[in-house]
Amino acid sequence: MITIQASISKGWLSKHGSFYFPSKYYHDPLFRREEDSRINSFVRERFPDTAIYNMESNLVQAAFVQENHVLVGAIQPNMILAALLGAEFSFFEDKDADVRGRPLEKIADKKELPPVDSILEHPLVVELDQQIRDITTGYPQLRVIPPFFWDTSGRATIHGIVTTSLKLTGDMIMTLMITDPELAHAIHQWIVDAYLTLIFHFAGPGHLEITSVHVGECAGTMVSSELYEEFVIPYINQLGSRLGIVRLHSCGFSDHLISPALKIDNLGIFDTGSDTSIKKIREVLGKELEINVAPPVRLLQEGAPESGILEWLDKTLVENRGGPLKIVYHMEPDYEVANCLALHRELENRGLIKPGRIY
Repeated sequence: MITIQASISKGWLSKHGSFYFPSKYYHDPLFRREEDSRINSFVRERFPDTAIYNMESNLVQAAFVQENHVLVGAIQPNMILAALLGAEFSFFEDKDADVRGRPLEKIADKKELPPVDSILEHPLVVELDQQIRDITTGYPQLRVIPPFFWDTSGRATIHGIVTTSLKLTGDMIMTLMITDPELAHAIHQWIVDAYLTLIFHFAGPGHLEITSVHVGECAGTMVSSELYEEFVIPYINQLGSRLGIVRLHSCGFSDHLISPALKIDNLGIFDTGSDTSIKKIREVLGKELEINVAPPVRLLQEGAPESGILEWLDKTLVENRGGPLKIVYHMEPDYEVANCLALHRELENRGLIKPGRIY
């Protein structure tokens, strides 16, 4: 089965729709819902028959989104964890948010890591808990989507192990894996324990049954397959054993991570891009595994010929060998919209998808 789902970046929405994203957008769920409603209408008008949506890159499943949803604490997972350790949010009106500071950049001993349960007492968590209670009681017609979830599918969403430790320590984690592996392991175990604590904490008041977990290991491509097996795989397996089927995201060229992925016990989806070999994924991980794949950025940028994206699609479909495949991309400000639409149109012409939107 072939499907396609695209999302639109805040940068694109700012450039082409004059939408802006102040700190209130992230901190006030009802304000965000109003803004998202306006953005959704704009996107539907711009792309009336195409599966392109206003949503966080690669995290939301359109089939599980309803108009009455209100997102609480809809902030990238590793940013939340960094804030709980002392980093400060940085919000930019015309692009994605980030944090200032690397709260663990000077850590020298695992004893410096705070007790995991203590993060539930942080003012940010207390504030998010109160927002959930206030909306649940004051607006019963709305459906709260709590932090670490983005729709009603029950799929928890977190950043990957190295991706999160890189956010917390800076590039020090890259040397720690060699010079002080015990501390690196301790940091990674703390990250897993913290994510699990927060996911279970918020799933309850959000009335969500946890069904699976998206692990966004964006920085995993920067480590060797050997380090990935030692410092990433064991922790993903812990997450899968507690949360269910794993959707593993790997930014960038990821051929060297395909074989290590075999050791993920509960792997259900392999999500990648940047010319990662679909042929190799099928050879190593099998025909039944769902692959989510993004086209290389160079083929979607302004000025890129349409022929390039169609050649990529031809190659991808051949290498996929008929397995379950979902094409995904996140539209950035400098993308060639015509090339994006060409993907949808070609799949329609081949009878592989039908035109239209879910919401």
